[in-house]
Amino acid sequence: MPEPIPLPRPWHGASDKPETPAVAALRAQRAEVDALMAFSHAPEGEAKALAWWRLHRQRQARATLLGAEEALRLSPLPSPPEGALGPWQKLRLRLGWFDPARAKPPARLARRLR
Repeated sequence: MPEPIPLPRPWHGASDKPETPAVAALRAQRAEVDALMAFSHAPEGEAKALAWWRLHRQRQARATLLGAEEALRLSPLPSPPEGALGPWQKLRLRLGWFDPARAKPPARLARRLR
């Protein structure tokens, strides 16, 4: 029986270098895409609100890996679904004072996100 031919690597070698900033940025982008897909397929209600906050968390993690200039070029997040924001956050959003970079989930959702 002939010797088995070694299979090619499934990755191009980037997985060997997790500390490389480009690899970390790719992984953060993939995690954000997964969170966006989970948000778009989540049923309405609390599940959709939790998915939006998970997407928000992934965006914040990705923005910290990117520079400030690159983070500004990211497309905006989808608007928060019904029930994702607390009463004061809704008011700030309506007045244009809502800062998503500093936003934290309401207490009732924060307990479920842990």
